[in-house]
Amino acid sequence: MIVPFDIYYDEKNHLDRVYHKGQQKIWDGIGVLDELFEKFPNDTINLDADRARALENILGIILWGEYVAWSAASEMSARFDNFGAKMAAVSQAHDEARHFYVIRNYLIRRLNFKPKAIFKPALKVLEEVDETQSLARKLLGLQLMVEPVAITIFRFLRKSNVDPILTEILPLFEQDESRHIAIGVKYLPTLIKKMPFLEKVLFIIWQIRLILYEIKGLKSIESDLKVLDISPREVFEFAENRQIMCLKELSSEFGVGEKLWKPVIKIIEFNKKLTFYPHGEHALPRRLINCFFDSL
Repeated sequence: MIVPFDIYYDEKNHLDRVYHKGQQKIWDGIGVLDELFEKFPNDTINLDADRARALENILGIILWGEYVAWSAASEMSARFDNFGAKMAAVSQAHDEARHFYVIRNYLIRRLNFKPKAIFKPALKVLEEVDETQSLARKLLGLQLMVEPVAITIFRFLRKSNVDPILTEILPLFEQDESRHIAIGVKYLPTLIKKMPFLEKVLFIIWQIRLILYEIKGLKSIESDLKVLDISPREVFEFAENRQIMCLKELSSEFGVGEKLWKPVIKIIEFNKKLTFYPHGEHALPRRLINCFFDSL
C-alpha cells in the first residue's frame, strides 16, 4: 500500500527549490579531480610525512562523515512525508555520494590512503546521527551540527593552501553543504512542532550531548591542525558561530525567538573555554571557575 503524503506545493518552505538548485549546480567529481591531478601531479607537491599524516587524519574524518551524510540523507528521503523535503533530501544524498568518492579518490591517489579507524569522539558524533531513529534528531545532527563543522574544515584547509587540489575543489564542497543546511532550517520546525513537551526536552539534551562530542572531536585533531598551520581555536569558533547562526535561523522559522537555544549556546561557550583553556599550569578547579564566570 502506498502511504499518502503531502503532494501539494509547500507555499512556506519551498524545499523543492533545494532539489532544483542542486540539479543546476551538479559538478562532475571524476572529471574535476582528473583535471586537477593533471594540473597538479603528485611529483609537483611537497608534503612531508607529518603534514601528510595530519591531512590523512582530518580528511579521514571527513570521508566517513560524508558516508554517514549520504546514508542519512537517503534514509530521510525515504521517510519524509513532505514532497519538497523528500526532493531536497534526495538531492543531498546525490551530493554526499559525490563528496564521498571524490575525497576517497583524492586520498588514495595523493596519499596512498588506507582506511582506518577515526578518533573516537568524531566517530561517536557520526554514530549518533546515523543510528538515531528520530527524524528530527537526524535532521538536526546532520544539517545543523555536522554540516557547519564540515564547511568550517573545508574553508580552513582551503585557506591553508596545503594542497592546490584541495584549494580549488573544496569551494565546490562548501557550495553544496551550504545548500543542505536549508533543509534543516526550513523543515525541522515542522517536526519540532509535532513533539510533546518531554520529547522536546530530550531533543535538546541529545543536541547538547552531540555538541560535547563535537568539541572533543575537534580537540582530538588539534595537533593535526597545528601541523597544517591552522589555529584549532579559530576553527572551533568559526564552526560554533555557524552552528549558532543556524540555530537562530531555525528559531526565526519556528517563531519562538532565540531564547530556546540560550542554554545550548552557554554550554557551548563554557566547554569551548574549558577545552581550549590557554593556561596549562592552572589546576582543574581554577579552570572550571574561570571558564564558568567567563561564560556568564
